[in-house]
Amino acid sequence: MIEEAHARVRELYGSTIGGGREAPVTPALILDLDLVRSNTKRIHDRLATLPAKLRPHVKTHKSPHLARMQMEGGAIGVCTATVWEAAVMAEAGIPEIFVVNEVVDPVRVRTLVGLAAKTRILVAVDDAGNAAQLSRAASAAGVELGILIDVNNGQQRCGVDTAEAALDIARASVPLPGLRFDGLTGYEGHCSMELDDVRRAELQREAMAMFVGVADLLEANGIPCRIMSAGGTATWDLTAANPRITEIQAGSYLLMDRYHDRMVGGFAPALTVLATVISRPPGRLVTDCGSKSIGDPDISVVLGHDLKLNRFDEEHGLYEVDNAYPLRIGDRIELMPGYTPYTINYYDAYHVMEGGRIVDIWPVIPRGPMHHGFARSCSAGAATSAHTGATDVTVEEGSTTWRR
Repeated sequence: MIEEAHARVRELYGSTIGGGREAPVTPALILDLDLVRSNTKRIHDRLATLPAKLRPHVKTHKSPHLARMQMEGGAIGVCTATVWEAAVMAEAGIPEIFVVNEVVDPVRVRTLVGLAAKTRILVAVDDAGNAAQLSRAASAAGVELGILIDVNNGQQRCGVDTAEAALDIARASVPLPGLRFDGLTGYEGHCSMELDDVRRAELQREAMAMFVGVADLLEANGIPCRIMSAGGTATWDLTAANPRITEIQAGSYLLMDRYHDRMVGGFAPALTVLATVISRPPGRLVTDCGSKSIGDPDISVVLGHDLKLNRFDEEHGLYEVDNAYPLRIGDRIELMPGYTPYTINYYDAYHVMEGGRIVDIWPVIPRGPMHHGFARSCSAGAATSAHTGATDVTVEEGSTTWRR
């Protein structure tokens, strides 16, 4: 599947291979592998001195190629937001995948257990009934799922609100067939909303105190928490320094975006959006990169130029400039996305740079929230693959049919 997707985007955009940064038709994603490697080295050099390991979240790039690079760089596995992302990561050969979300829809559950036939799958739960649902599906397929209780340590999204609620779910889940109780997950995402460093650190400490307190209660009742998974890019170093945390889920560090760059220094913008100046009326400059090309326009920034943003329309970026500003029609600029996960959903491929030249085209897969055929293909093949190891199922995306 991945090879077919790779071949398809190379066919579409491969004429730029060998060219420089300005070769692609714009707007286009530019992925700088030299900076990817620099960001990878930085986080792992620091983690080598801290208790926690890295299980990066791949929703920030949706790239099996980048996930493989992260594994080669020292990651212990990956996190995904959806089972569809997990399907791609399993196909990429990632040995352990944590779906950091509640999986309730029956088709998603069948997909999840189908993936567990070929790789080690972990999943978040915050309800005993959902744990029982997962147990029935896993047992019927002859596979095992690792479960981590999702703890709401301040984000006010999914997750249990109290240690007692977590203990109830753990007691109900531990005896269930087809499940392996692995521990707790508690992403302190609300800390990422706080730009003030001091206040963000305070919120992080409060979140981890609550999170560790839940583990204390479970372990006092004879239920060990082998995995304690938490942390995003905005708090990665603080959370990784906690001796009770075994892994962090940071993802945005790899490509970096303007949102996280305001809070976390030292990581380079490895992903940019290349745009072209298409108009220069008096007092303004217009590019072909609008809100549909950048995703989170309000905090995106043009690199290497002092341009004052007026607004983003759907297909246009408008900037206020002096008439003498030395950018003319046809010139190229690069933008650092405001929030990378939004931006990549608009594109099907990365133009991959290395040593100043485009060396390859990599697919973004799967794009958006849709299942792209995985719901049918993985569900249909779940029982067969679970019992025989077969992986010859059909995956459809658009007009392309892949076999895997």
